[in-house]
Amino acid sequence: MKEATMPLPAGGPKVAWPPQRLAIVLDKVREWDAWWTGDLDRLQAVYGGITAPQGPGGSFYRSDTGRAVVNAGRAIKRWFVGETYTATERNTKVPVPIAAEMCQASSDLLFSDPFTVTVKAQKTQDRLDEILDDDFHTTIAEAAELAAAHGGVYLITSWDQDVAPQAFPTVRHADEADPEFRFGRLQAVTFWSIVQQTQGTVWRHLERHEQQNGRGVILHGLYQGTEDTLGVQVGLGTVDATAPLAVHQDLNLEGTIDTGSPGLAAVYVPNQTPNRMWRRDPVGRNLGRSDLDGTERLMDELVETMSDLGRARRAARARVLHSKALAKSLGPGQGSVIDTAQETYVGVESLRDAKLSDLVQTVQPTFDPTGYLTTARALLEQIVELAGYSAQTFGLDTGGSGATKGGGGRTATEVESRERRSLMTRGRKLREWKPALHRFVEKLLLVDAYVFATGAADVTDLALEFSDGVQDTPLALAQTALALYQGQSASVEERVAILHPDWQDTEVQEEAARIREEFALGALTDPALTSFDANQGATGADEPGADAEPSDG
Repeated sequence: MKEATMPLPAGGPKVAWPPQRLAIVLDKVREWDAWWTGDLDRLQAVYGGITAPQGPGGSFYRSDTGRAVVNAGRAIKRWFVGETYTATERNTKVPVPIAAEMCQASSDLLFSDPFTVTVKAQKTQDRLDEILDDDFHTTIAEAAELAAAHGGVYLITSWDQDVAPQAFPTVRHADEADPEFRFGRLQAVTFWSIVQQTQGTVWRHLERHEQQNGRGVILHGLYQGTEDTLGVQVGLGTVDATAPLAVHQDLNLEGTIDTGSPGLAAVYVPNQTPNRMWRRDPVGRNLGRSDLDGTERLMDELVETMSDLGRARRAARARVLHSKALAKSLGPGQGSVIDTAQETYVGVESLRDAKLSDLVQTVQPTFDPTGYLTTARALLEQIVELAGYSAQTFGLDTGGSGATKGGGGRTATEVESRERRSLMTRGRKLREWKPALHRFVEKLLLVDAYVFATGAADVTDLALEFSDGVQDTPLALAQTALALYQGQSASVEERVAILHPDWQDTEVQEEAARIREEFALGALTDPALTSFDANQGATGADEPGADAEPSDG
């Protein structure tokens, strides 16, 4: 390839990093990430003003008390999770991990069962089966959870002969990427990561993916700057973490790699589209929407409700009030205490006529959690429904009775009707994932063939197939096959396919042949295709005893 001009940032002591054009996006992703992790300190930092989110109207700033986050010209917004507490106080907030549960549920709905990929060329298919191992599908499931939390995720085609004998997928997060789109399609992206940090000096590794002369290329650069500035570019060998990249000079420049095939080695997968909040932002309008988008206020109310429940429970602890005369002095200025384990006491004249109820009293405040739990349940249902899921997915729907209670005896049709909202969201997300995975797997195969010289580069008719969201139990499938057999409305092949929906056509044919052999089932003749004599047997002449006279006895 021809020598190219390095399109990585020029750098400089005054170049802000991350770029200012990403400020709105990164601040919101940081907010979602805090909810996803459920870390109270991070939530307090985001909503208390230490690292406050920015909006299109201006910058947020911290109030004097830390209890509010305000925006110039906008109304004060109080967040319970943003309230501060001193170092001597106990943080009594109760985080509810509903954000993490929704993101995990999203990944499970999409990839709890591995998807299958097929190609026409057998050699390529054999290599594909080696690449799409358990580690591959685990990485994809991880990416799906990240996408649900951050609004999207990047899949990277990676290779290292010291790590694996084939190309493999890696994941880059939305809060470490500077993407470039054209007509909503990713044209280039620059990732960054801090590889070393000492005494205010930060070394950042920048990795840019773009196309040159119709082929995907990867450009690496190392910058020495500060926490908020990119700084100047230095050699990759300056830091041990990036030194191995210096040997790559495919474009006659240090740290440049030619992928040997068209298309980027990075694929962006949006979680859901469109993005309601960023539709006018030049960068954000091309990005996906998080499952947590719009649920932040409800989740804050949920944390406050559960924290109030905990406070009410603590306030309802039993208390014992005792007379001061029963306490034992610890000495001048040391106060007095009562030993609750002491079994014998010395009588006191002044207390001889006193009643025990006057000396010791037990206080047990009432505690009714019903109201708190009802409010929390209502908030949970609103949160999951706003995120696009059914309450049943999270065990919030306790309807049903007898064998069907809890969903243990429901058929796939019944489960589908109860989880229709979750399945609709799954279908919506699959429409984003399927084309992205198609591009990614195709690039993975091409890079693998180029780097490892496998010759398995024929990606003709590459197809992806995902499993159904809800599957019947083996018993329900067997009952369906039995009904079809008794009704003589399905062939052996069709019944086998129903019992084994994950089988290929060849497997179905082989099993059907074994069934026919075992039960001696030949090819059945269709009566409509054979002649039939209506007079045959009409007189009963061929029947035994047809000529016999009727007997009187």
